[in-house]
Amino acid sequence: MEKADLFLLVLQRISSNLSRKELEDMKFLCKMKIGKRKLNEIEQGTELFSCLMQQNLLSMSNTAFLVSMLQSLKREDLVQELASFVDKPGPGQQLDPQVEAQLEVAFQVLCDEVGRDWKRLVRKLGVSQVHIDRIVYAHPNDLREQFYQSLLLWKNSNDTEASVSTIEKALRDCYLNLAADILAERLEQMAL
Repeated sequence: MEKADLFLLVLQRISSNLSRKELEDMKFLCKMKIGKRKLNEIEQGTELFSCLMQQNLLSMSNTAFLVSMLQSLKREDLVQELASFVDKPGPGQQLDPQVEAQLEVAFQVLCDEVGRDWKRLVRKLGVSQVHIDRIVYAHPNDLREQFYQSLLLWKNSNDTEASVSTIEKALRDCYLNLAADILAERLEQMAL
């Protein structure tokens, strides 16, 4: 099944899990984005999602508006449903097993060494603030898990271009040289 088809399947599942009141609340949140006449015609979540896609407010790579609406409804279960799609690599996006192992070691080192500066680092890697906020919301009391999930998101969204050298450069750009040195040392030990 194509990734686009999987995305539509996830949207359909989200739609089927919305109550009538939740759909009305979502329509209200879209008042400034979609015309009144069109909103009045919408009777299902899938119809609303189609309108959002037409307005370029929803796509496979842009789920921020939908996530914010679901969060305002306190439907974390549906946010997680959408996140599970966003975080999965598509077909043909597998990394080389050696690179995968290096990245796993790098993630462990980063989670041990970076601490509170993790958000600055993942922003440097290209993870958006919206995604960071979503991850923090999903894991409110676990800093290590927030950081790890952000790194996984970065890895999965960069297909086959995720590498340890990119992480090392971002660490040095953020003046986290000690963590970069520890990472280089750990990878050197791994190569022996």
